[in-house]
Amino acid sequence: MDERTKTLAQAAGLAATATRFPADVEEALATLAKHKAALPRSSDPALEPTPAYQGPRA
Repeated sequence: MDERTKTLAQAAGLAATATRFPADVEEALATLAKHKAALPRSSDPALEPTPAYQGPRA
């Protein structure tokens, strides 16, 4: 397991799980990266939805 995977697993509180099941943790991180890459991103900030913490202004 590479250093990046160890760091991400530790940050997520999965250090013990990563030690016992390294292949599963690496597969989960690969799936996460695939899903994150599939999210549509706009280059225009005006097209982004209003953040949940900020209500619409009249």
